[in-house]
Amino acid sequence: MTLGRREFLQRLSAALAALGMTETTLIGSSNAYQQAFAASARCLALLVGINNYSPETWQEVPTSKGTFLQGAVTDVELQRELLVNRFGVPSRNIVTLVNAEATVNTILETIQGHLIAQAEPGDTVIFHFSGLGSRVHLRGHPDGEYLPTLVAADSALPANEVPVIQDLFEESIVQLLKGLKGVKILTVIDASAATQAEGFKGNFRVRSRPTSPSGIWQTPFDPQLQEPRKSLKQLSKNWPGFLLRANAVDFPALEGNWDSFSAGLFTYALTQQIWTTLPAQRQQWFIYRIDRKMSAWTGTDKAPQLLGQRSSQQTGLPLLTGRLPKPAADGVVKTIDTVNKTATLWLGGLSSELLPYCELGLRLQPLPTLPGLAAIPKGTLTVKTMNGLRAKAEVVQEDPLAVGTPLVEIERRFPKEITLTVALDPDLERIERVDATSALSSMSYISTTAPGERQADCLFGKGMLSSRSLQGAGGQTEGTGTQPDVNSDPPAVQLGYGLFTPDRSPITGTAAEDEEAVRTAISRLTAPLRSLLAVKMLRLTTNSISSQLPVRLSLETLKPSRKMILVEETLRSRQIASTSSGSPGQVAFDNLTNFSGDKCQVRLLNSGQVPLYYLLVSIVEKNRLSIYCPLVNLPEGVEQTSSEIAEASLLYPGKSRRFPQTEETTFSLQPLQSTEIFAIACTQPLSETWKAIRTPEFRQLSDRWSTISEPLAMTKALFRDLNSASTQSGNRDSSIPETITALKSAAWSTLSL
Repeated sequence: MTLGRREFLQRLSAALAALGMTETTLIGSSNAYQQAFAASARCLALLVGINNYSPETWQEVPTSKGTFLQGAVTDVELQRELLVNRFGVPSRNIVTLVNAEATVNTILETIQGHLIAQAEPGDTVIFHFSGLGSRVHLRGHPDGEYLPTLVAADSALPANEVPVIQDLFEESIVQLLKGLKGVKILTVIDASAATQAEGFKGNFRVRSRPTSPSGIWQTPFDPQLQEPRKSLKQLSKNWPGFLLRANAVDFPALEGNWDSFSAGLFTYALTQQIWTTLPAQRQQWFIYRIDRKMSAWTGTDKAPQLLGQRSSQQTGLPLLTGRLPKPAADGVVKTIDTVNKTATLWLGGLSSELLPYCELGLRLQPLPTLPGLAAIPKGTLTVKTMNGLRAKAEVVQEDPLAVGTPLVEIERRFPKEITLTVALDPDLERIERVDATSALSSMSYISTTAPGERQADCLFGKGMLSSRSLQGAGGQTEGTGTQPDVNSDPPAVQLGYGLFTPDRSPITGTAAEDEEAVRTAISRLTAPLRSLLAVKMLRLTTNSISSQLPVRLSLETLKPSRKMILVEETLRSRQIASTSSGSPGQVAFDNLTNFSGDKCQVRLLNSGQVPLYYLLVSIVEKNRLSIYCPLVNLPEGVEQTSSEIAEASLLYPGKSRRFPQTEETTFSLQPLQSTEIFAIACTQPLSETWKAIRTPEFRQLSDRWSTISEPLAMTKALFRDLNSASTQSGNRDSSIPETITALKSAAWSTLSL
């Protein structure tokens, strides 16, 4: 049975829970931090990434240029930088095999020679594979029984003269790893066995072979390896140690394009989150954030899978229970040029949404090299150029800056006019793409791109619905071993033009049922496009890692019992959480269906020593925005003004605010399944924002959510308010052009659930 999104989180939470100490033991204690992660056992890693496949490797008919993978080798770099700079794993303990190096026999020989032959009891071994996955049928096995494989650099489809399956069978890896005793094992597979007819899914490349070949098995380098016989379900359940798969069995693993680089969605989300995770943080926080990152990139909720023999045990995931000698950070210093006062940086932990804007002058600050230190080294680094996740920065440093110094963002910069990137569906006819490009170009806040060329916020195209797509399945029915026939889809229902998430899932309420001209459709979609841009701008303000304001946002049940079921907080909040007002409490990170009948409230906590002004925004179905209106005590008949509401949204130090404030207006959990809630806290009143909200069409509903008629105007005003607060927190840099908005981490915090 495939794990659902919430069950995946629940099981991964259980696996991570055995850190050896309770959260309250770790909070605020640098000694506990160091004791918990001072184990001296080795970590041995084998990282495999393959971009370059010949057409004969994975399908009979050569494909057009551009359908092969581009991010698998980047995945290897992501994992290597993480292991070296976050976990302190010596480079000599990490072997990488990329492209032509990653043949079937070389991978198996390296597993045997580097991992199995060297590992001793207490060590951790990590095997990571990024590339194409497949499923194959071995002749002599029952019809309809398919076995999972990884497509190596020298894999080739069976031919009449050589009917051999020349893939790396996953069961061969399992047979080798079973020889390890007393060793922690983590396998990460960012590939998929789901058959996918196309090389793209929306704006993403698909990491699975489009065909399911049939042939005979050939014994690889080790004659002791037995012929594979186990299905994907059987292997996943009995995999030694922990197995992390990029996606459920019926869904393809995906890779995407960011600013000048490509990477697997799962590998990038996993490594990015570990960069910014502290051991003292709740394990649920870490898990939830990985899932949230992938959901934000794709637009849909298809969770990765935690599997393996130890997935349900209270035994800690090896990737997180090793050494963590450096604090959570956005990046690290790679090289220093003391003469020219420049440095090269690796920004593997920086939010991916910020990458297109780094060259505007993103500023970072060195962090203490030892956990628990309160003092921060003086000096800043200003990014000048970016190449993938590597940046060249100008150094303004009073003290010597060492290679390996961790960094955290202190100021982000944006252009005054932020645009929404719309990808055009390749299934559109040429004339349709031309008309769409022309119509969209008339909107100053829209930029267009071809799918797969760069990161897109949404897709414009035509909708097609079939019974299969309505069922949400894209491959075999798990446990049956049945290969889907990509040519036998039931008749599809043709919809009109509409908007889609980046992985091509329809955005509710945007598709027309009738035929219409492209220009007419885009004119009709103006409001949803503006709302999507407003959502993008809100997400650009999220800064739980870098914010210097101690704030926590939580979702709690009230009836029949009070439980905290979701939490998002700044790292600063966690650092001072030993105070009575900041006590984290217990999180019941259970399947949300268990709370479907409960009454719920959202709580916002200010753990700091200065008052903060807040704003709560909810987003339903990706593009419908509402705000929460605080209660203002005024005489009956007196209308509230924007300034009075801004003052009413004041959250005093050490205090929390519940939303809704009265139990009569609490909400049930079910509507939240498609809702995202943002909480913005600022050191200055959000006067411009409230003014933009209170249009003549706005209908305020006290102690309830109220629909925003002009969400884009609201988010633009929010940027102005945050910029104003940032300016008041320090003098504006005279070198910043007037066309740039500069937001300082000391001025605000944005969290989301």
